[in-house]
Amino acid sequence: MSRFIKEMMAERYARRLREVSDLAVVSTKGVDVGRMVAFRRTLRERGIRAMVVQNRLCRRVLGSAGLEPAATLLAGPSTLVWGGESLVEIARTLVEQAKGLAGMEICGGFADGRIFSSAEIEALSRLPGREELIGQVVGRAVGQAARVAALATAPAGRVLSQIREYEKIAPASEAAPAEEPPGESAQKEESQTPDDEAPAESAGTESSEA
Repeated sequence: MSRFIKEMMAERYARRLREVSDLAVVSTKGVDVGRMVAFRRTLRERGIRAMVVQNRLCRRVLGSAGLEPAATLLAGPSTLVWGGESLVEIARTLVEQAKGLAGMEICGGFADGRIFSSAEIEALSRLPGREELIGQVVGRAVGQAARVAALATAPAGRVLSQIREYEKIAPASEAAPAEEPPGESAQKEESQTPDDEAPAESAGTESSEA
C-alpha cells in the first residue's frame, strides 16, 4: 500500500470519527459480502454507521481523536460501529444482529473514557434505551399527577355536597319566626307599665311620712 493511499485512508477515518465519543468494535471475518451489505443497511436504518478499518492506520487516528483506549480492541479484521443515541443502542443492535449473522463477533466497546468488554456490551444491550426511559419517567409523572388530583378534588367534593344539603334546609328555617325566650316577654311587659302608676306610689309615701 502506497504512502498516498495510507494518508487518504487515515484522513477518511479522521473525518468520519471527528465527533464520535461512543463506539463498538466487531469482527466480521466470517461474514460474506451479501450479509455484510444487509448488516450495514440495518444499521443505517437505525442511525448507526459501520466502517471496516485497517488496524494500524486506525490506531493512529483513534489516538488523535481522543479515542486511544479503543485501539486495544482492534485485532484481526475489524469494523468500527458508532452512532445512534448511545452505546446502549449500539449494543442492543449488535447483539440482535449477531444472533442471525454467523461469523460476526463483538469485540467490545468504548464510552465515557473506558473500555467495555464483549460481555459488558451484551449486558448493556439489556438496558432500556433513551425513549424507553423517557416513557417510564412520563408514565410515573402522570401517575403521580393523577393521584395528587384525586386527593385535591376529593375534599372539594365533600364540601360541595355539604353546601348543597345546607341550601335545601336553609329556606325552611328562614321562613319560621324565631321564638322569644319566656324571660324576655316578661321583661317587656314590666317595661310597658303605665307611667301614672309611679306618682301614686310616691304620693302615698309622702303622706305617710307627713
